[in-house]
Amino acid sequence: MTTIYLIRHAEADGNLYRRAHGWYDSVITDRGYRQIAALAKRFASTHFDAVYSSDRRRTMTTALSVYKTHGLPLVTTPRVREIGIGVWEDHPWAELERTDGEQLERFNTDAAHWHVAGGEYLPDVRERMIGALREIAEAHPNGTAAVFSHGMAIRLTVGTLQGLSLHEIDGTGHAENTAVSRLEYENGAFRVAYRDDASHLKNGLQTLKRQAWLKNARGFEGGIYYVPSGAEGHFDVCRAGETVGAVSVDKCENGLATIGEFWLENDVQGLGFGQQLVGQALSYARAHGCERLSTGRIAKSNALGLRRAREWGFTQTGEGADWLEFQKNFEYDEESCWKKLQEVIEKEK
Repeated sequence: MTTIYLIRHAEADGNLYRRAHGWYDSVITDRGYRQIAALAKRFASTHFDAVYSSDRRRTMTTALSVYKTHGLPLVTTPRVREIGIGVWEDHPWAELERTDGEQLERFNTDAAHWHVAGGEYLPDVRERMIGALREIAEAHPNGTAAVFSHGMAIRLTVGTLQGLSLHEIDGTGHAENTAVSRLEYENGAFRVAYRDDASHLKNGLQTLKRQAWLKNARGFEGGIYYVPSGAEGHFDVCRAGETVGAVSVDKCENGLATIGEFWLENDVQGLGFGQQLVGQALSYARAHGCERLSTGRIAKSNALGLRRAREWGFTQTGEGADWLEFQKNFEYDEESCWKKLQEVIEKEK
């Protein structure tokens, strides 16, 4: 019998900033690194013969929890990617509620009948996922492999292996980030030993429980979206058709983008939206070839701004008599990610 641990990636930009990411290549958040550290602890004494991952940065970083800690190579394959969502890629979920609500409701409650331009069909995702898992299992007879993939792709695959129809899979819920499903392969067939187990996440490390869309029958969350306004790189922040703030990227050159305008009306502060404005700035920066995002100079007298910069994963990079500057690096580098994970593991001891 061959054992496969099928594992969802840790919290990534799309989860935190509430953006639709399928094949879009986002990176792991600070909470995500803590989830990976917990996953590494869970698997510390488990023997593995091989480690596979989709070719997206959020899965490759999560896979550090096994392949680096166990001294194994990482094999990447696009066959275990998330479902490709075509024209939806990197759009805020709240924008899709407004512009494509019928299809978004189908995506959340009747996925068999969901499709958008450029997106994959569920049977195609199911075929490539199960085909890839079968090949991995047969390549490691009587061995154990870890496969790092994505939420929707795993939900579809595990449900199918449990004998569920596409409609029945809609009712199986959503796996937490870094949730583990154990598959056993013998005599050409898979058996699901367990699914979606995230018992290794303690101390408020869960992501899904923080998200409003799970409590809505249609899967809507009524969040914020962005409308280009004025100069290039400037966006009005909107909610339910009303402008409630603004965010802009003033410069994007030499790999560095700098945030300019950044504000929300008082009545929408304290709802967790501020951090999502960072996501819009990151999206714009990536699309214009930048790999780092700067806060610009924040006055030392601005205690809230300084606290938020640190809470939101920015690192101090400059200081003047009355200001501090912070940056966030969102490129993928294996050694840098491994170093960061080691630091988190040490801190979490």
